[in-house]
Amino acid sequence: MKKVKDDIKAKIKERYEFAVNSYLLELLNMWELDACYGYWIGDDVGGVYDYGGMFTINMGDIIYCVEHDVTHEQYLEWQEYICDAAEFGFDMPNLRSWMMGCPRTDAETFKKLREMKKGLEKAIDVEKERIKNSKNPVRGK
Repeated sequence: MKKVKDDIKAKIKERYEFAVNSYLLELLNMWELDACYGYWIGDDVGGVYDYGGMFTINMGDIIYCVEHDVTHEQYLEWQEYICDAAEFGFDMPNLRSWMMGCPRTDAETFKKLREMKKGLEKAIDVEKERIKNSKNPVRGK
């Protein structure tokens, strides 16, 4: 009985991995990428796929990209956006919302925010230095 169950589980796993890798190969073909540069992180087939350190993609997004003809450029644009959004604590839309045109901050605004952030960080450093170099009556400086 146990052998039968083990055989069934092995067959299910084999079919699952076949389906998962079929979706992955279709995506790589769509994006004209060579499969030899990527791998399933932690050998977890159907988890997160790393394409040579250039990008990662989870199984749900692989399926979405294949079924909705998402281009590689669109995917990378979304990944760049969520990195920008994370930097400033903005909401990070999932791929589906992004492709449906959810509200988003434009690249120029992110550029301005980075400039403002850099200026604020510099002002903080200047103030820290001023305090560090100030006379301290408690220590007799």
